[in-house]
Amino acid sequence: GIKAKTDTQERQAWSNKTEYILTSLGNAVGLGNIWRFPYKCHKHGGGAFLIPYLIMLVIVGYPLLLMEYSMGQRAKKGAIGVWSRVSPYTTGIGMASLVVCLILGLYYNVILALGFYYTANSLRVPLPWRSCPTVNTGLNNTAVAVKECVASSPTVYFWFRETLDVPVSIDQGEALNGWVVLASFVAWLVLFVGLVKGTTSTGKQLLFYLISTFRYLVLTAFAVRTLSLEGALDGIAFLFKPDVEKLKNPAAWLDALAQIFFSIGLGQGTYIAFASYTTTHNNCVFDTLFVATVNSLTSLFVALIVFGVLGVKAATNSKICGSVQMFYIPGGTGLAFITFCDAILNFPGSNFWSVLFFFMIVNIRNGKCPWKFYGSHCKYIILISAVARDFKMFHISAVMFCFGLTLTTKKGIYLVEILDDVYVGTGLLYIVLCETFAVALLYGIKRLGNDIYFMTGQQLNAYWKICIQFLCPILLLVCFGTIIVSY
Repeated sequence: GIKAKTDTQERQAWSNKTEYILTSLGNAVGLGNIWRFPYKCHKHGGGAFLIPYLIMLVIVGYPLLLMEYSMGQRAKKGAIGVWSRVSPYTTGIGMASLVVCLILGLYYNVILALGFYYTANSLRVPLPWRSCPTVNTGLNNTAVAVKECVASSPTVYFWFRETLDVPVSIDQGEALNGWVVLASFVAWLVLFVGLVKGTTSTGKQLLFYLISTFRYLVLTAFAVRTLSLEGALDGIAFLFKPDVEKLKNPAAWLDALAQIFFSIGLGQGTYIAFASYTTTHNNCVFDTLFVATVNSLTSLFVALIVFGVLGVKAATNSKICGSVQMFYIPGGTGLAFITFCDAILNFPGSNFWSVLFFFMIVNIRNGKCPWKFYGSHCKYIILISAVARDFKMFHISAVMFCFGLTLTTKKGIYLVEILDDVYVGTGLLYIVLCETFAVALLYGIKRLGNDIYFMTGQQLNAYWKICIQFLCPILLLVCFGTIIVSY
């Protein structure tokens, strides 16, 4: 999607503004919207979580996204180049963004591999998680359902036992999970092809635009189908029954801030890289407001669907809608691979809906991973400039596949959850904290404002200046200190 560089061009450029915006949305809208936001809403008092979330969006989300967009657009460099331009002492911020992208790629591609596996199993009739498997016991070889499955549910058993074969503790399960290794290899191969082809031709094809909008088509189809089923409106009503008391817990505010980072993708260097390929006088203020707002609306839209399908499940099980136990939502990957699987079973033509949903998961990973890794490859190419670009992409993809084998062991899902929590809770927060202090104290809000005025013709108003120079650094420092103390 980026035009080839010629001798007369100073920098490569996006083919058009639409491609740039869709790519930014592809980077922002991902599984953080699908599993993290609904889970956090449920954990922190339903609709009450929207209060700290919206506050963090206004104080942190919008200002920091504008900061990253404008820095990349003005400097026409990637993350390492931008922060080394601010000061030689802040070059490490760009390097840290590189490390974050690599860590993200490790466990993101595990999710992509799981998506491939579930998509393939969705073609089986009936769905393999519709009922418990049986074993023959006794002298008469009587078929009896597996006790572990009966004690939990078919979807839980298929996820933890048949798919992952998870051990009882992280100290066990050193052996590789064969099918996960194979699926991971396919996932990395797809990513490599996307890296090689996607940066030059994907944006010129209709397929790029279809891939970028496919997730919204699937989510809309799910919403329409869910709302037509009994109990959906009761589930949505449960979402908007706020438990305000839970807002007294500082964890709700920390999770809201983490959700902003994780969902939008701040601190990873991707938006800096994207903006570096735009025209000098692109309106980065509009881009900021549009991308961050659409991302947040998508999170809310998905939360409505999730609580709607849980309401359908409650009605199907003849339970009283509104029961806390009935509305239990597993965190992390469990929301996509357990709760949605449970809901799909209640849809007529469940195989069709299952294929649609998990193909969307694969689509989201393929839409998000290449661009995070493209940012990583850009930095990698800067550091090692003597080898051909495609070989560099192959080299880093192969090395990352080897490192990722650790996550394809039977205990790999534990490691995925650890990487996810640590990455969101500490590493990313520290990077963004350093970014805000670098701009506020070294680069200067006046210089940043002059850059934005030069590029857009718009003066930074008091809202942007106060947030970037004072509120963001103070809030991030308090949150980071709280996390350190809690450890």
